[in-house]
Order: sequence, then C-alpha cells, then structure tokens
Amino acid sequence: MKKNLNIIHTCMTQGLNVLLCGYHGVGKTQMVLDEAGKLKLPLKYYSSATLDPWADIVGIPVPIDGKSSDGIIRKQLNFIRPCDVEQAEIIFLDELNRAHPKVLNAVLEAIQFHSINGEPLLNLRMVWAAINPPDDIYQVNQLDPVLVDRFHVHLEVPAEPSVDYYANKVGIPLHIAKALVLWWNRDLDDNLRKLISPRRLEYIGTNYTKGVELRYSLPPSVKAPLQHLLRRIDRVTILPFELTRGTMVDRQPEILSEINEGAEVMLAVSERLLAWPDLIPRCVNLFLAMTSDLQARLVTDTRIRTSLANLAREGRNGNRDLRPLADRLVAMGISIK
Repeated sequence: MKKNLNIIHTCMTQGLNVLLCGYHGVGKTQMVLDEAGKLKLPLKYYSSATLDPWADIVGIPVPIDGKSSDGIIRKQLNFIRPCDVEQAEIIFLDELNRAHPKVLNAVLEAIQFHSINGEPLLNLRMVWAAINPPDDIYQVNQLDPVLVDRFHVHLEVPAEPSVDYYANKVGIPLHIAKALVLWWNRDLDDNLRKLISPRRLEYIGTNYTKGVELRYSLPPSVKAPLQHLLRRIDRVTILPFELTRGTMVDRQPEILSEINEGAEVMLAVSERLLAWPDLIPRCVNLFLAMTSDLQARLVTDTRIRTSLANLAREGRNGNRDLRPLADRLVAMGISIK
C-alpha cells in the first residue's frame, strides 16, 4: 500500500492521467481523495455509473440569442454545466467501466484535450479514473483501448488489509484488527478474499465492536469460516489445516507464522515432534521457534536430543544454516562434541 501511495503522490504532483484498477473495497477511491486533499487540489468526483452525459459533463443546452456574421440574430445553444467542473484541477471518475458510452466519449475528450464539447477547461490538469477488473464477479465492460491509451499511468491496486488502518484510523480495538487481518490472510481462500474486501473486513470489525454478530456483516451468499475468526478474536490461534507428517514439513512457513501469534500451535507442534521424532532433521526451524521450556521438554527425548546434536555438529563444522541450532543447544548445556 505504501508503494502505491508514493506512486499516487508522484503522479498527482506531476499532473499525470492515471487509471487505477482493483477489486471493490481495496481503497482506490479513498487514496485518490486523500492525496488530492493533502495537496489541496480542487477535485471533481463523479460516480460514472450514474453520470448523465449532458447534465453532468457536456452541459444542459440552453437556447440564447446570438448574432451571426451577417448581423442577423439567430438562436444558438449555450451549454450550462456545474461550475465545479470548470474549477477542478483534477477530475476523478469512479467505476469508469460502468459508464454509458456517451459518457466515455466525453471523458476521452477531457483526457486528450482538457476540453468538453470543444470548450477548454482552463483549470484542468489531469483526469483520474478507477475501474474494477473485467472479472466474472463484476458486471462491467471492457474500456475502449483508445480511451485506455490516454492514461499516462496504469496502477494495479491490490487488496492489502492493514492492522494499522483498522486500529488507528477506524478505531477497531487492536486485538480485533489483528484477528481480522490474520483471518483474511490465512483462513480465506482466493475466492473468498475477492468477495470479502478490505472494506467489508472493516464493516465486520466495526459492527462486531458494536455488538453485531459476525454473520450479519456478510451477504447471505458468502459462506466464510467465521468460527476461525471468533477464535482469533478470542486470541486462540488455530491452523487452517491439520498437522500431519506431510504438513509439518511442507507448510513450515505458515506454521512458523502461527507459532509467532500464540501458544496453541506451538504446543501442538511440540506434541507432534515428540510423536514423530524422525521429523526433527526436517523441522529444525520449528524447534528453534519454540519457547525454551518446550525446547527443554523435547530434548528429554533421547532420540530427539541425539538427532539435534548430530545436526548441531554440522553447524559447528561449517553448515551456516545449522549454526543457530548449535548455539541454542550449547546455551541449553547439551554437548555437541
């Protein structure tokens, strides 16, 4: 998110046209509005799906008397549009790929020539827009390549829920904010992460702090593992998969992450290592991640202690990956000579 914010700042200070693409609720609109506010840039916001090409952009045609070149007074049309369009330095078109084709034609002129219906917008410096990706879950249209090509910068905005944002800007209690982000990252599959946006995650957290049950913050069609979230909120760490001989080896990065979040997984891992001591050579990192009391408990098993000592000797003999193990065993008073 920080990288995208830096890019948005640079593009806005340089007066570039930018097209942001990302799933709903990832913060595209808010980032643009916030940055324009910081830079004190007059911004005209449009919700493209509801735009009327005449009333909102081109202007409403009003007949007026005008004198032609031959001196005869004839009726002509004067287009009246909202004054904030004329004053804006940046026009922002939200959900642009939901707009009417006539709107898109007017937008093309504004981007390319900084004019509407041939009349210059003297204050306009740039046009920004946000779209959802042409994915099966959205009823959106592909933008004309001619229009897309008018944007200097194309910025993908990924979904990145932030504990800091939820806790410090939204006001969700820190432990709930952490639980929400862990749940989203570790307990949801790719499809659910598309359906449960960072914005929806915010609603879940704020509603829960107000006493609303979790299930009422999700659309009925979205089936998510809410019990997992409740356990995380209650600070009971869980794994989204069973601890088997295979997962102990193949999914160590996930296990290590969970070990750092709470004691339940750490205890479960230690129990598995006691049951399967032959896994120790492939699970050294899990051993090192444990608390000293659990490590001490494991090395009471002769098979585990011998296996660790053999590995530690490799660490002393030049295997840098095993050097931390050698240092730890020495600190525990275990001979590795």
